Amino acid sequence: MATLTALGTLEEVDPVELSDVLDTTLYDHVNPEALDTIVAGEERVNLSFLIDDYRVRIDGEELTITRQ
Repeated sequence: MATLTALGTLEEVDPVELSDVLDTTLYDHVNPEALDTIVAGEERVNLSFLIDDYRVRIDGEELTITRQ
């Protein structure tokens, strides 16, 4: 949810409307349930992936989204 909320803020839309604005969904790029499971684990996580024009990076508990 943090990823969707942050992308919604960047696009200045409600996270529910992101699929219309980006013409894609988070699920098209990564399995959201798997992402939640990985991030909720006990070990420090470091991963990144692209969604449309954005690079999403998760480093431990820090979420960073940058426009490419």
